[in-house]
Amino acid sequence: MPRTGSRAPCPLPSIAIGVGVVLALYAVPAAGQDAIDTKVAQRLAASRDVYGAVPPPKRCASGSEDEIVVCAPGDSDRYRVPSTAQSNPGSREGLRTGVPSAPQLDRGSCRGQPNCIVGGYTPPKVYVIDLKAIPEAPEGSDAEAVGNGTESDR
Repeated sequence: MPRTGSRAPCPLPSIAIGVGVVLALYAVPAAGQDAIDTKVAQRLAASRDVYGAVPPPKRCASGSEDEIVVCAPGDSDRYRVPSTAQSNPGSREGLRTGVPSAPQLDRGSCRGQPNCIVGGYTPPKVYVIDLKAIPEAPEGSDAEAVGNGTESDR
């Protein structure tokens, strides 16, 4: 029997289908959203470790009223300045440990270095002149005049 009248057909089934399609489309990304949320949570936890607040230092045990207690951080080597003997073992302070050591001869000259044994040196040559072996200046020459002081050599 055909309908007659002014009433429109009920849109409820088409709305239900539309809502079902929309929910189905939104349900697919929600499954992938859980994996993204866990990655974000892991990254936030890692950033808290790096950028988070520093925990307060541990308190020292208190002594009696007539004692003075000095506290140092547990990692004291981190705050220690190395000595010159540790940072540069070849320096003067590093070599003066009281333990004898052999000189290092494979570096060429060690002059001016600690523990350097330098041998002697060759003195400048000495010229020996026998003045009696030099002949006298001939008479009337310039050499005789200079030697007698009658003429200046300059």
